[in-house]
Amino acid sequence: MLVLGLLAGGVAHGELSESEFRDPPLAARPSALWSWMNGHVDHGQITHELEEMKAKGMRGAIIWDIGVLIDPEKIIPAGPAFLGPESLASIHHAMDEAERLGLELGLFASSSWNAGGDWIEAEDGSKALRWSEVKAEGPSRFSGVLPLPEGIVAEKREVAVVAVREGEPDRIRLDDRLGAEGTLEWEVPEGSWRILRFVSGNTGERLNCPSENSDGRVIDHLSREATDAHFKHMLDALARGRDGYGPLKVLMLDSYEVRPVTDWTPDFVEEFTERYGYDPVPWLPVLAGVTVGEGDLGDRFLHDYRKLVSDLLVEDHFARARELLHERGLLLLAEGGHGGHARVDPLKALGAADIPMGEFWNHRKNWVTKEAASAAHIYGKTLVNAESFTGWQHWQDGPATYKRLFDIALCAGLNQVSFHTFAHQPPGSGLPGVAYHAGEHFNVNQSWWDVAGPMLADMSRSCHLLQQGQFVADVAVYYGDNAPNLVPPRRIAPTVKPRWGEGYCLHCGKPEPVDLSSLGYGHDYDYVNEEVILERMRVEDGRIVLPDGMNYRLLVLPDREAISPAVLRKIGALVEAGATVVGPKPERSNSLSGYPECDAGVREGAGRIWGDCDGETVKRHRFGKGEVVWNVPLDEVLAGMKVRPDFEVEDFDNSGREIDYIHRETAVEDIYLVANTTLEPQRFAARFRVQADRVPSFWRAEDGTVAPCFHYEVGDGFVRMPLDLAPASSIFVVFAEGAARDHCVQIEGPDGGIEITGLEGAELKARVREGGTYRFKTAQGRNGEMVVGDVPPDRGLTGPWTLSFPPDRGAPASVELAKLIDWTSSEDPGVRYFSGTATYQTVVPLTAADLSTPGPIFLDLGEVKEVARVSSTRAWQGVF
Repeated sequence: MLVLGLLAGGVAHGELSESEFRDPPLAARPSALWSWMNGHVDHGQITHELEEMKAKGMRGAIIWDIGVLIDPEKIIPAGPAFLGPESLASIHHAMDEAERLGLELGLFASSSWNAGGDWIEAEDGSKALRWSEVKAEGPSRFSGVLPLPEGIVAEKREVAVVAVREGEPDRIRLDDRLGAEGTLEWEVPEGSWRILRFVSGNTGERLNCPSENSDGRVIDHLSREATDAHFKHMLDALARGRDGYGPLKVLMLDSYEVRPVTDWTPDFVEEFTERYGYDPVPWLPVLAGVTVGEGDLGDRFLHDYRKLVSDLLVEDHFARARELLHERGLLLLAEGGHGGHARVDPLKALGAADIPMGEFWNHRKNWVTKEAASAAHIYGKTLVNAESFTGWQHWQDGPATYKRLFDIALCAGLNQVSFHTFAHQPPGSGLPGVAYHAGEHFNVNQSWWDVAGPMLADMSRSCHLLQQGQFVADVAVYYGDNAPNLVPPRRIAPTVKPRWGEGYCLHCGKPEPVDLSSLGYGHDYDYVNEEVILERMRVEDGRIVLPDGMNYRLLVLPDREAISPAVLRKIGALVEAGATVVGPKPERSNSLSGYPECDAGVREGAGRIWGDCDGETVKRHRFGKGEVVWNVPLDEVLAGMKVRPDFEVEDFDNSGREIDYIHRETAVEDIYLVANTTLEPQRFAARFRVQADRVPSFWRAEDGTVAPCFHYEVGDGFVRMPLDLAPASSIFVVFAEGAARDHCVQIEGPDGGIEITGLEGAELKARVREGGTYRFKTAQGRNGEMVVGDVPPDRGLTGPWTLSFPPDRGAPASVELAKLIDWTSSEDPGVRYFSGTATYQTVVPLTAADLSTPGPIFLDLGEVKEVARVSSTRAWQGVF
């Protein structure tokens, strides 16, 4: 042990609380989608499962009345209709028990998804615009019937009849000539004509997978009245006979999976005309694939149509649902992103919820967590939830797999977990019990449920730290004002090979809206949308700032010629006030609104802002206090602004982000999560962009301990330190304002052979892996040397082993093993096919030297499936 005369120091703190870290508040704890299969539940089991959730450290659960997709033998009986008297009695029982236990509940806003039920009348059902077509040659007289379009179920409304001359921009409105039965009399002008009859009506869309007695219509998501009818029915039913909603805190909207149609609502034409200033009816043939107008005019109309669909869906469904819930003291949790069949500007939709919700899947490409995180950051939300660990791995994986996925999701911005799924297990369900067809079947029947607490505690502590302060990002990335749109994931499950090449979204395969390949690993970012640019962005001291404190050094534009004129005007104001904007000079509007004057306005405005910058001979242009940059790599732009990477890894190829990170900051602390997402141990040096007066400490989520860091060096604008991370593990490095203490800044000796673990009085403690001579230098300039002899080699536990099984599970009481083996490789079928918890036992001989050696004895369990709990007894034999 080396004595350097150093004084022990505590951990510097600011806003963070060690006690809250050890025992996090409810908001940080995991919840789960509590699937009530077929609505069949048992009140006693509801109580038992809630008590188990409480005991293991969960926040509670989100009740999900859901049908059964795969049950060929009809094992699961049909329960009562969702929100009927029996269903409400069960929901209210869960609410009463959750309140008794201090848990929180949520509820899906329908049986299965997406918003609807048997209380939805036809007038509020999902609607579409459909059309039929008849061809005519002129000059002639047309006298005939225009057929009713296929797929009209109910609520039929005539919208328009439009004739289009092929090969010409001409189009004629024939609405006033349409007879009651679809008859049309018309003198056809010269040419070949396509006559289109547009009719709106119900699609007949039903809930996706309701419990057996809960089928019903899906609502018209573009209708405020339909949203009102749906949520008011649900909220009134839930409140019946009760004083408020108690532990019920949120209603949840799942990913938007209404089948693709040409979306419509009864007042669509009026809304369109008011917002865009022109009549959409002459352009409706574009929706049928007919060329109307010259050049890109048809595409501009499609842009306007799709954008209005998005805006109505956001305003009249997501935002209106939130208003209705707020009136009752509840919150909206919503998967509004580009999962499913999204039609929206996903950031706007997610921003309309109280808690944006993404999703990430096990061994699947479906990852949209970064999207939800960006929405939370730019709209001033604290929580970033996700449907977590979805997939079809069933019971194959456990905490080690979850940890790796969880850390990747955390680094994308996740800070609240909702397991997919936690199936309710009524009596008679057996083992492993009933399960929803997808998801990790995390519930009381899981073979390792009894020891799930530490995993949940690790998740809770991690989420708690990442709910503090604000996200740190250097770049705001504008993805345009088109709908639908997407935020591509930073990463997906590492066991999945991407289906698409560079430049395409890893989740859905569509082109990425912005090329960030030149940004580099160490600069993080948020995507932003038109609404945030127009309503929330301003400039302070050269930084782009939002009302809630988020700030960015750059605004990056998509590589497109077209832009929203309103966004261009705001970009000009931001640059003039001191912002730096990177992207090409726009040349035209992307809308038909105000055409053709809108294009002239874009050219004039862009000419003022970009000046002579052409991206080739001139790549920068000052405008006011700020600058526009075109065709310069993003990392070079930031370097020229003296913005170094926020996090760097030395001597390690990190192009795949395998050493991942995320950074949040409070007024007095920088909170970094650093994750090794490989399956190998990794030792590396890391650089953190922090102020020199902030002192580092390690916050370990796996056990809730906090310890000072005793080996680091302070550079010009960064702190460098060695990190040693086990496979699929992570650590929080927190830099807080506080008195600097002496610490090692340089160690010479066997590479990676020593880890400084602490100071006690005047003694420096170290964990040594290799013998040799170690020389130390401290921040205060003191030097020391320590000579370490040979480190004892690892000792194998060769056996024999006794493997014991619980009774009445088809396995023998115990078997003797000559060596340690995985029981699934046993030749005994009762052992090989056993699923549950078994006990391996052996004797470990310890010598007098073993017992006299200071410090702990470490037991390396090797590869464990899925969780191990180790206990030991000391059997004294002889005298040492």
